[in-house]
Amino acid sequence: MKHHPIVAALLLGWFRLHMRIFHRIQVEGLENIPETGPLIIACNHISNADPPALCGFTALKRDINILAKKELFKIPVMGTLLRMGGAIPLERSRPGGDLSALRDAFTVLKEKRCLIIFPEGTRSKTGKRLKAKTGVALFAHKTGAPVLSARIFNSNNWPKLGKIILKYGKLRHFEPEEGQDVREAYAEFSEKVMDDIFEIK
Repeated sequence: MKHHPIVAALLLGWFRLHMRIFHRIQVEGLENIPETGPLIIACNHISNADPPALCGFTALKRDINILAKKELFKIPVMGTLLRMGGAIPLERSRPGGDLSALRDAFTVLKEKRCLIIFPEGTRSKTGKRLKAKTGVALFAHKTGAPVLSARIFNSNNWPKLGKIILKYGKLRHFEPEEGQDVREAYAEFSEKVMDDIFEIK
């Protein structure tokens, strides 16, 4: 997992500048981001503008890594920049999950860094809530990292240079009921994370 701090800083700074100039982005709740310790940030996903917006501004508080679909890394130049910026390629269609991506994600959290994920696993074309994958619960359970909810509004209008709003919500810890089946606990926790995201207004 390559990560070049100078390249990452330049790339993330460019993301922020672009969002401020072209999308008049409004960001609220940066103070909710813990400055130390392992952290998972879970956000809704409605457009291609979401990752640069979320990464750019989260980076004001934390060094970040993000799980990103592997297809993006096949694009010339972009793939190199993403890797150097700390993005982790994820093969979403691989049966049983992408073990390499999982290992890298666990490493990020075990090193007490910040991992950004989109729990729904894909963009919602309508903007409505999709069913969460259980990866967010797996990461929270195995590493003890809290999950901070975040929500992006209006980013589906980014091609029209519409205003984007990004808000950070509250922390949630994985705390299953005593004797609860692990699969049931993962599913329940993942949906609670989605509740947290969509409670942000």
